[in-house]
Amino acid sequence: MSTITFDTFEFNKTLREAGFDEKQVEALTRAQSRAIEQAHEAGAFATKMDLHLLESNLYKAMLVQTFAIAGFMAGLLALAAKLFLPA
Repeated sequence: MSTITFDTFEFNKTLREAGFDEKQVEALTRAQSRAIEQAHEAGAFATKMDLHLLESNLYKAMLVQTFAIAGFMAGLLALAAKLFLPA
């Protein structure tokens, strides 16, 4: 399982610059860190491998749909030729 990094220093700096006091900064940083940990433990984040697998599956689905559409169009053309062209 990969590690999620959370830059607490940058987060604290941003909060201080926005006018939060030290007690608020510490509480928000702890809460944010816990939320990220819990989401990571629950598997709520996609890994690079997850995204590659999704991309591969999407390409396969698109290829199947392309061939299905091509087959449908060929069938329509054959039907139109049979109906409208003299034998």
